[in-house]
Amino acid sequence: MAFKMALQRRNLGPTVRANKAGCLDQCEQGPTVVIYPQQIWYGGVRLQDVERIIDETIIGGHVLDDLLIAGEMLNTKGKGPPQAAGEGEAAVGQTK
Repeated sequence: MAFKMALQRRNLGPTVRANKAGCLDQCEQGPTVVIYPQQIWYGGVRLQDVERIIDETIIGGHVLDDLLIAGEMLNTKGKGPPQAAGEGEAAVGQTK
């Protein structure tokens, strides 16, 4: 609702619109916003981020790095990208 109201105050419709959705399969990222057609994914979005997203991204065209969900984190259920064989494995038998 905050997005719809903020867009109305700026008279950005019908060019820009906000649709309510679930977590968009990114539930582990917290409240999520996707901006199309650029496919910019923001996670952990709070009410105080709404005005900044509209001003800086939708109007200004700038990506907000502090909210950006990295492409390799999308659709991973928070696990991150698949690792190559041997990456991230604990070394067995080694001591410091």
